[in-house]
Amino acid sequence: MKKRFVLLWTIWTLIGAALIYGISVSDSKNSMATVIANVLSLSPLFGILLAQGSPKASRQFNEWLQQEKNSLFYVAGGISFLFVLPGLVTGKFDPYSSAIFTAIVFAVFGTLRQLSNKEFTFTWTDLALWILLWIPFDLRWSMQMLPAANDSYTWWSIAISTIGIIGWYGYRRADIGFNLVPRLKDIRIAFLALVLIMIIVVPPGLLTGFLSFHLPQTYNIPKLTLHFVGLFLTVALPEELFFRGILLRGLDKMYSKKWIPLVVSSLAFGLMHWNNASTLSTQITYVCLAAIAGLGYGWTYRKSGNNLFAAILVHTLVDWTWKLFLAS
Repeated sequence: MKKRFVLLWTIWTLIGAALIYGISVSDSKNSMATVIANVLSLSPLFGILLAQGSPKASRQFNEWLQQEKNSLFYVAGGISFLFVLPGLVTGKFDPYSSAIFTAIVFAVFGTLRQLSNKEFTFTWTDLALWILLWIPFDLRWSMQMLPAANDSYTWWSIAISTIGIIGWYGYRRADIGFNLVPRLKDIRIAFLALVLIMIIVVPPGLLTGFLSFHLPQTYNIPKLTLHFVGLFLTVALPEELFFRGILLRGLDKMYSKKWIPLVVSSLAFGLMHWNNASTLSTQITYVCLAAIAGLGYGWTYRKSGNNLFAAILVHTLVDWTWKLFLAS
């Protein structure tokens, strides 16, 4: 494996370890064993995910994936070990959950590796793997499989993002545009999309009573900054990867009429929010507003030249602005 990827992986892993340690020790409910388990199991995944965001490093890593005949066993085995690690450290090892997770990771990587010689379009196989990874995470079915972690949502969001990047970007060779190096063009497009989305989404949200203005007397800047980073990495990144990078990009290659993939991926994104509300009226409103936002994220993705960073950024900005000024 080439030096640039290893160097970036090391740097991001250390940054991730410091960040995860700081967050974990701030929770008084966590024992030191839990803190250590969180750092050891999550920071290497954090490092792989963000190192892949460098185009040059990702090319080096993806070349290694394709050329190394045992790469499947290394990456799938390594990720499976990181899943098992919290249970081993805290004495809560669950062999059944570990076996299920390991089988899923090997199946996803093995299947996508077999598809690497075929042009990337959203096939039925891609759909099956997409559902296998996303639905248990979105519906929180998988959260109890990692009992040792204090925040299993964070672990799973980073894990499925890493699996998705290695699987589709690495083995499947899908041109999803996973580039986390900021470009001025992407930032301009993201802020333009933010304004357009808020103009379209906020008025009906206020009229239906789903949204209301909420202006705190003071803002905790460090906490809000950390919240922004958390939204970027654990909410916007996995959602944009799966709904725009894999779903929209794959469907774009199937249909000449470009509005069809945009509508389908946006409706799927909207439906994902159905379980986030408790009553039928708020569920319908939430789905509709999220679908409209999904159209904006899809437009941003395409306008940036299918670069996921722009879509991730505007998604983060929308959710962060919501946190700053609105309540639902």
